[in-house]
Amino acid sequence: MVALKKDFILILTILLLPLLLRSSFVVSVATIAVIYSILSLSWFFMEKEAGWASLAHSIPFGIAAYALAINPTLLILAFLLSLLLFAALSLSGREKFVFTSFITAVVFWYLSHYITLSVNGEIVGGEEGFSFQSIGIWESYLLSSSMLLLFFASFALIRKSGLGLKIEAVRDDEIAARSIGIDAFKIRIVSFTISVITATVAGLCYLLYFGHVSPEIFSVEVALLPFVASLIAGNRWLSPVVGSYTVVIVSRAFSGILPEAHLLLYAAVLILSPKLKGWWSASVD
Repeated sequence: MVALKKDFILILTILLLPLLLRSSFVVSVATIAVIYSILSLSWFFMEKEAGWASLAHSIPFGIAAYALAINPTLLILAFLLSLLLFAALSLSGREKFVFTSFITAVVFWYLSHYITLSVNGEIVGGEEGFSFQSIGIWESYLLSSSMLLLFFASFALIRKSGLGLKIEAVRDDEIAARSIGIDAFKIRIVSFTISVITATVAGLCYLLYFGHVSPEIFSVEVALLPFVASLIAGNRWLSPVVGSYTVVIVSRAFSGILPEAHLLLYAAVLILSPKLKGWWSASVD
């Protein structure tokens, strides 16, 4: 818990810096980083606590943004669809889950290009996506920062609770967990629910900031981001936040001379992923 408290203080410090600088550009970049941090944190909870490595968190992230842009009343349906999808994919087992989830994410990316609506006789959507009223840069930053702190603190509390112990027990050994009366499938669904809710909120923050959503929100780039972000900075709860900031800052810093710099970072991390995992695991031990 000491490490978690230190991580919380570090995150709070990182979030306060843009407010002290009072720069719209810094806040705009920081807002994107915070939104992706929430998404990566949702992935980290599902992978680290529940033991399910997903490459499809772009789905609840994107579906939530699309649902809000099209009709806010669809949000509950969007959440349930994402949850049911993860539950169905998990039936393939932990080992195959990472592959089936990635394939599903790619399918969603492809199909999202065909989501259209007829508005006043005009066809909207498709590759251009949907528009929504942005709440502004500073408001978006405060909202997303608050959500990041809320979820980080919530995950810390969950880890200390009886629910957290059950989640870890199922993660470590489902058979042993069942033998002591734990409903492994129920705990799995609860874990997925927590993760999907977090990713859904990240998607809502994304739309409220940008005021627009397109099929790119389901892209392979977004699907891989939480995995890459978490590998960059280690195996602590602070890692997905630091990693997300790193990806966004690299992307913005080299946007003028090398627009796809973050993809090179992706490639390097994916190539070195076995060594990085071993390195971070050893440092934790």
